[in-house]
Parts: sequence; C-alpha cells; structure tokens
Amino acid sequence: MKLLTMITLVLILQTTLFAELPNIHSSIVLDAKFYSGENSNTGNYDTSNRIQIRKAVLEFTGTLDKKIDYALEFGLSTCTGSGLQLKLMDASIFYNFNENIKAGLLQGHVLRGFIGKTECSERLTLEKPMFFKTFATCHPTGFVVNTNFDLGEAAGLETELALMNGVNGTFDGEHDYNLGLIFHTPLSGLAISSDYNHTEKSYYDENYQLYSETGYRSICGLKYDNYNFQATGEYLMGKGFTYDDQEMTAYYLQAGYAFPMKCEFLNYIQPYAVYEFWDKNSAEDDESEYTYINAGLTIGLTESTKVKFNYMKPQDKPDSAPEEASSFIVRLQTGF
Repeated sequence: MKLLTMITLVLILQTTLFAELPNIHSSIVLDAKFYSGENSNTGNYDTSNRIQIRKAVLEFTGTLDKKIDYALEFGLSTCTGSGLQLKLMDASIFYNFNENIKAGLLQGHVLRGFIGKTECSERLTLEKPMFFKTFATCHPTGFVVNTNFDLGEAAGLETELALMNGVNGTFDGEHDYNLGLIFHTPLSGLAISSDYNHTEKSYYDENYQLYSETGYRSICGLKYDNYNFQATGEYLMGKGFTYDDQEMTAYYLQAGYAFPMKCEFLNYIQPYAVYEFWDKNSAEDDESEYTYINAGLTIGLTESTKVKFNYMKPQDKPDSAPEEASSFIVRLQTGF
C-alpha cells in the first residue's frame, strides 16, 4: 500500500505541476511449468509443476521539462523468488545532456552485453541462460551514464558506465562497476557486444566473520537480426565467485527464424534452438562442465501477444553432480 500511495502521489504531483500525463504500458506473462527427471517435483519450488503469473506489471514513462526522462515499473513477479510479491520492478530518472548523452539513477537492466540488456519478455527464449544469475545481478541499482552515437547511415555505438550497489544492495564492502558497449556494424542487423564488470562482494566465513572478495566478469559476443533470422552468441568469463580464485567460463549459442503467416489470427511462427555451456571451475583440472539444450517455438498471435513453448534438457555434467530436472514451459504473454 505504501508503494501504491507513493506512486499515486508522484503521478498527481507530476500532472499538477507539468500538466502532462505519463505514458502507461502494461504487460502480463503467464507460465505453465512441467518438470521431469530424478529431482523433479520433490517440493523444491524451482522444479515443481505449477501454473503461475510470471509477471504482471504497469510501467509509467514520461518527460519532465524536456530534459528529464523517467520510468517506473511496478507489479507482481516471480523473477526474484518463489511466489508473487508486489514490488517496484524497475525505476529510472535520467538527465539528457543532449541527444547522445544522458546520466541518472537506475534500478533495472544495465548493458552487460545482449544477455543483460534484453528484457525477459523480448528474448528469443523464455529466460536468460542458466549461468547468468551467477555471473551478474539481474536488476542492480546505481548511477548510470549512457551514450549513443550514429556512425553513418547503418552503424552506431552505444556505451554505458554503471556504478552499482553490490549483490547485497550496498556499497559497504561491495560494488558492481560495469562498462559495456554494443557496436552496430555497417552490415545491417550485425552487432558486437563487449563488457567488463569489476565486483566486490561481502561474505561470512565459517566463524561468521564478514569479509570481502574481489572479482571480475567479461563478455564478448555477436548478434545478427535481419530478414526474420536471429542468431546470438556470447562468451563469458570471470573470477571471484564463492571464493577469490574461483574462475568460471560460459557461453551460449542461439538461433531462430520467424516464418510469416498470412492469417488473420496468426502473425508468425518462430522455431528456435539454444546451446549453453558452463564450466563452474575452469581454473582447476577437476570435471566441472555442464551443458544444456533448449528447443522452442514462439507463435505470434498479434504484434503484442505471443504463445511460447520451450523444452530444456540438461546434457553433460560431472559424474559426481546430482541429476538436474528437464523442463517444459508454456508461456502466454501480452502487453500494450
């Protein structure tokens, strides 16, 4: 109720002072999830059959005094935990120095390659790769400077410097500093991603003493999106996860093609496939490699309404690791 009251007061104040109503967007995502395998349906929320509201949000966007852009998204989501919670999902306020440079405060997606910048509802697949939450916080909070420059008719360069809170939401012995860029090449539809992320995280040891560990993450990749064909591949590496010297590498490859359908009730169908690789301890000789395969289909009913089907099956794993469940998910998403 406090959040709703705050949002209402802000909107009333903004309308009264500036006589401009914000733009309002809504979206809803519904999932039906089914799991199979040795560790499925054992009482663990992450591997139990269920129907859920994955996300149901309202977004308010607008401009104040021609220089300040704001966005506020709140609603219900299971993105960050089991069960629904009414919460502030994303929020931002930016000052536009000119058409190319802006700076401000943000809670939301930062430019960590294509994988981090793309909203979940806009992804080719249903979710981000299995390893991404281990490499990065999904919705961090902090200070962001963004630049966007055209380099000729087809090319462009977007950069972003983000000075964010640590994983526990503070700067107290923590930080999450990120520098990312996306270069849109002169070849139409082809873009290159690059990213460097310096982290410091706080932990408690076995004696309940607080200490900090430093690490880094880096990303590089390619994306091609043209002529109804979409393909993306990104490679990630990092150091400093559950201890300072732990190193990880990961990559994913995905591709899909949208077949236009000349039907009143059907815009397109888009089959896709994804391969994920994750080495959880790449600096050591012990076996620590995991692989996953996704196969899916997106049915575009209208421009804003989709039905998505995704089957994920774990492939290789260390012999000593427990079996992971396979999943089949059906998603309905719509918005305006």
